[in-house]
Amino acid sequence: MNAPLHNHSAFVPRITTTRVMVLIADGVSLTTLSSALEPFQQANAILGCGRFELQLVSLREVDPVTTGGISVSCHARSDDVLIHCDVMQRPDQVILCCGQVLEEHDKGPMRVFIRKLVQSGVSFFAIGAACAAVASAGLIKGGKCAVHWKSIAPLGERFPELKFENVLFARDGKITSCAGELATFDLIVGFIEKKCGPRIGGEICNHFLASGRRSGTSVQLLNGDALICEDERFQQILRIMIDAIEAPLSIAEIAHRIGLSTRQIERIFTEHGFGSPLKYYTSLRLKRARQLMEQTRMSLTEVALACGFENPSTFRKNYTRVFGTTPKQARRPQNQIG
Repeated sequence: MNAPLHNHSAFVPRITTTRVMVLIADGVSLTTLSSALEPFQQANAILGCGRFELQLVSLREVDPVTTGGISVSCHARSDDVLIHCDVMQRPDQVILCCGQVLEEHDKGPMRVFIRKLVQSGVSFFAIGAACAAVASAGLIKGGKCAVHWKSIAPLGERFPELKFENVLFARDGKITSCAGELATFDLIVGFIEKKCGPRIGGEICNHFLASGRRSGTSVQLLNGDALICEDERFQQILRIMIDAIEAPLSIAEIAHRIGLSTRQIERIFTEHGFGSPLKYYTSLRLKRARQLMEQTRMSLTEVALACGFENPSTFRKNYTRVFGTTPKQARRPQNQIG
């Protein structure tokens, strides 16, 4: 095993401190939060100095609470930060750390804070539902934004001019959007590497027993099947199916795109226990429909069309066959993301 960096004879640690402000919203998962904070703490331990200085800030007057009901003790409140100092003079980097749904009471304060960041020119990471807040503020200039796969469909309907990408994170000027959860770890380790060099990233991954750091362009998965099945041909097919949910392709068209026959695709699916590729594709579209029903106020007809079903009757029949209940019975009111 490599010796820690601060014990390496050829390594001289830099004493420059990087100040990182972490703005935490209610409903953030412990996975996202720890993935944002722990790499910095481990980097400091490896370097043997306080290279990264963290300030935890709450959006509200009370400490934020995670999805697991754990209160996170913060150093400051967002109102105090905005009133008593210029954001630009405080941190070198800001991390907006949210869960996948931004609570109603946090939406206003989050947008105010984002506007101040943009005015100050501070670089920031928008994680989880913070991506939706950034998109809502019209700040994604390049037209691309990385969000959690569960949010791609509803946000795509809400902001048709933007491309919500099925990747871990994406940079747009001074704003980097991140899907959250474990993707946060890869984003933060990459940030630390830029400040301290590539070797420290390996040291951090070794400590957390991670096989390595993934790039921002690594594709998220609509479900766990691509994790279970390492066959690159299956993963290619899955990506094509996901990208063409609104206007489904025939299995023959998919086969042509990747240079296979329909019989070969059927054999791939059978060998890995996925059954008929056509039924599998229909199931993906129905899962997307369920996401839209749960996370948007789109009518059932709109949901059907967005998932490639030409009429509500066909949609209802397929949905009932797969989930055992009609779309109308399954629908329940939920807050929209963002």
